Amino acid sequence: MDNAKIEAFQERLFTELNSGMSMLTLQLGYQLGYFKALSEAGAINAKDFASKTGTNERYALEWLEAMAAGGYLEHKDGEFSLPAEYAEVLTQADSEWSAIGVLGWITSFANVMPQLTEAFRNGDGVPYEEYGLDMVTAQAMGTRPMFLNDYASKWIPAMPDVQKRLESGGKVAEVGAGLGWSSIALAKGFPNTTIDSIDPDDLSIKEAETTAKKEGVESQIRFHLSTVEEEKIEGPYDLVTAIECIHDMPYPVQALTRMRQLAGADGAVLVVDEAVGDSLEENSNFMGHLFYNYSVLHCLPQAMGFPDSAATGTVIKPSILRKYAEEAGFSDLEVLPIENGQFRFYRLR
Repeated sequence: MDNAKIEAFQERLFTELNSGMSMLTLQLGYQLGYFKALSEAGAINAKDFASKTGTNERYALEWLEAMAAGGYLEHKDGEFSLPAEYAEVLTQADSEWSAIGVLGWITSFANVMPQLTEAFRNGDGVPYEEYGLDMVTAQAMGTRPMFLNDYASKWIPAMPDVQKRLESGGKVAEVGAGLGWSSIALAKGFPNTTIDSIDPDDLSIKEAETTAKKEGVESQIRFHLSTVEEEKIEGPYDLVTAIECIHDMPYPVQALTRMRQLAGADGAVLVVDEAVGDSLEENSNFMGHLFYNYSVLHCLPQAMGFPDSAATGTVIKPSILRKYAEEAGFSDLEVLPIENGQFRFYRLR
């Protein structure tokens, strides 16, 4: 036995415990509006902070001190402040630096631990709805900055023929649109384009419709509560997309087959999913570990509840996606030259 190895592993577990609890404390602050209040106030003491946020002073003081002890806030002479750089990450939802989306995942996963434990024993799934609003919001807030900052300006230009069509008034079908930020970003970037936005989650579709109205693009987007396999919309479409959702689908081949039909002979099919390798060794790094954690806690369980599910999981290896595409009738899969630390961009032909 290597005592130094034991000690290092023990220390790692305590470090990860502290990180997990910090995420919950950060989420608590976000839900209470604490970061926005700190960003507006500059330096502020606990009494004034509690008054400003309408919360209990004793609780507020403990939260402020916890955040200062962890290095999330600065503290001097009894006053606390949120550095402007941290405010950019925690309060600016549209910023390319925003990481608000990471805050809700831990509470979401904790909500389903009893069901997840039982699912591991009996092979059943954990329904998407069981993860609650925190998960839906975390997903949307996590990808929203990329959609608003990169979708129309960087991703679509990697397909010049598609960009030309959308600029002149194209027709797009988006699969797995969630809270609608991908469709909203595309509508804003290409005001002559119309979009059919498809998602099977009722909560997401209702929120997406509300947000599209607030953003002034409701006339360009039609939202459909359905899976793509069951949706009755008719093509051909200039572009059909599935962004970070093929790995979640219980029947990805059927979904891709329907997407191919919607695109017709001349339309483009874009699949955006996790940038992983084909072997465990290639995925034994920070991002691979992150994707596997997402898979164990959410992506795989929510798909396992369907009969004969493909049960892909978050770590959708290139060889697996290529296999699905071939079975769906595609003859070629091209990786587009788009730099992104999380996603890989596939054009299916």
